[in-house]
Formats: sequence, structure tokens, C-alpha cells
Amino acid sequence: MRKTAWAVLAVIILAAAAGLAADQPRIGPPPLRTEAPTLQPSQNHVWIPGYWKWGGINYEWVEGRWVKAKKDKVWVPGTWEQVGARWVWKAGKWEKIPKGKPKDAKPPKAEGPEPRK
Repeated sequence: MRKTAWAVLAVIILAAAAGLAADQPRIGPPPLRTEAPTLQPSQNHVWIPGYWKWGGINYEWVEGRWVKAKKDKVWVPGTWEQVGARWVWKAGKWEKIPKGKPKDAKPPKAEGPEPRK
């Protein structure tokens, strides 16, 4: 009977530890690796850089790769962001390229004393 109770307790503790390990990490990812992309398969392909993925216990490197570009879209790589004591992965995505005339920049303010009136 005691062996069974200890076994059940051990299973519960291991399950709880596994649940915590799979949670969001408390430490930030290592620096990004420098990658040397292979030859571009065609002009229609864009390089998606590698990134660190949380594997439940530690970070695992996911290699960069070539993918076919999407019309009128640009790839925005994913990022790790610290939220409180945890690190959260914001996945990369394709974003639409804005069309039309870009907004004019405001001229910089002149520095120095105000002109006399």
C-alpha cells in the first residue's frame, strides 16, 4: 500500500513539474545566431531568419529557411518580449505593404532662442 501511495505521489509531482516546465520561460533567449543563407532558390523566395524556440526546459534553435514570397507582403520576424517575470514569443508574420503616398515628415524644429517680435 505504501509503495502505491509513493508511486502516485511521484507521478503527481512529476506531472506538476512537467506542466511548469512547459510554461513560458523565466529567462530570456540566447543571442540570435549568425546564419549564412544558402543560395536563393529563385527571385520569388525570401529568407526567413532562424529563431530560438522554447522547448519546455531550454531554448532550441530553429534554422532559417527560404520560403516563397507572398504578393504585396513583407516578412516581419518574430520576437521574444518580456512580460513581467516571463518571456513571451510573438510569432513572425506576413504584413501587407502599405500602398499610396507616404506621409510627409514634419520639418525639424529650429533650435536656439525664439525670434524677437
